Amino acid sequence: MTNPRAEDRNKKWRVLIADDEESVAQAIAAVLDREGLETVAACDGDQALEMVRTLRPDLALLDVMMPGRSGIEVCATLKTDPETASTPVILITAKSEQNDRMVGIAAGADEYLTKPFSPTELITLVNQVLAGQTLEPRLRQPDISDLPADQLVVFAQEWRDLLEQERMKRQALQEAHQRLEEVHRRLEEMDRLKAAFLGAVTHELLSPFGAIGIALQVLQRIGENFPANYKAALDDMLTEIAELHRMVNGVVKFAQLVNKQRQPQPGNIFLQQVIPAAVQPLAVMAQGRGIDFRVLVPDDLPRIHADPELLGEAVFQMTHNAVKFTKSGGQARVRVSEEKGGITIEVTDTGVGMTPERLVMLGQPFEQDADALRRGQEGLGVGWAFVRYVARVHGGWTHVESPGPDQGSIFSLILPFSAPNADPAAQRERL
Repeated sequence: MTNPRAEDRNKKWRVLIADDEESVAQAIAAVLDREGLETVAACDGDQALEMVRTLRPDLALLDVMMPGRSGIEVCATLKTDPETASTPVILITAKSEQNDRMVGIAAGADEYLTKPFSPTELITLVNQVLAGQTLEPRLRQPDISDLPADQLVVFAQEWRDLLEQERMKRQALQEAHQRLEEVHRRLEEMDRLKAAFLGAVTHELLSPFGAIGIALQVLQRIGENFPANYKAALDDMLTEIAELHRMVNGVVKFAQLVNKQRQPQPGNIFLQQVIPAAVQPLAVMAQGRGIDFRVLVPDDLPRIHADPELLGEAVFQMTHNAVKFTKSGGQARVRVSEEKGGITIEVTDTGVGMTPERLVMLGQPFEQDADALRRGQEGLGVGWAFVRYVARVHGGWTHVESPGPDQGSIFSLILPFSAPNADPAAQRERL
């Protein structure tokens, strides 16, 4: 009996067994397992093809007659793909007719095994193929000259059809890949244009707030003698301008992150100090709206490595949405808990909730819920996108869920205790 090549004696060879008869596949696997080989099984041609492409076995045993793609089709597909062409293939069939063997070998099979066969025959053949030994010439260069003319015509037609099917599939995959690349390029260009626009205009939008602030201070000083309705109007104006300033300032920070103009400046911070201070203005806002608002931050939380300004702004954005979209009499909660390896900041509310379609749109800058707009709750739609950016630059991730409209929402920001090499492409974004 021949053993696999000596230089690879320590390698555990992986063999794919593709057969729609489970008992047959199990019997073959039992024989090969006893030989110290690693076996994986597929029940049809499509599954076998996918497993070869993903697992890259050292050998594929393919039953010719399988649902969907036949073993011959799978073999031809593998052998015409440069990435899998080197995978050895042994075709297994209950047929013994010469023309069936010729079709299989012409499809690129390295060997052909006819049922029934003995365990010794199977093991010997598998070891030969794994060892890279030269196989019998009758299989390497099949002689089809003795086949009748009509069988040759059928043989040629089957082979041509297989090649044409494979060519069309590869062409379709190539065209789909090109379309995806074009879509990706356009999306990147749109993001770049958005970021460039933000970077150009947002700082200019902040400039008028200086003059407006001075004028409001003057009005406040002389407002003691105003009638009650004037005072109420002044208070409303102060509230709205403060909200507008916060919104524009948030857009500026978002643009800085997108353009990489604002690099995180992390330090070891206590969330007990950062979070209550960040959401304090929202506690006043919630009280004015008749919303039960609470902040639950345990006193024994460990320090976390994060940028306090960015993290505070992210928690503010999460909480602001919760308060803004909750009706009078509702509830909003900010909870912080220590999880394995990190911290979870969770904001829950009993507000308007979200549809599955809205959940998909969430996090896309400048996307806003039309229903929210009709209710006068409009914004720029960058709040949750900002939170996601903050999560990424800290090596964390986000999660959001909602049972449905008018059933509230749960927003979560999860951060590790330390993330020196946060990579946005490697994050577990769970939206």
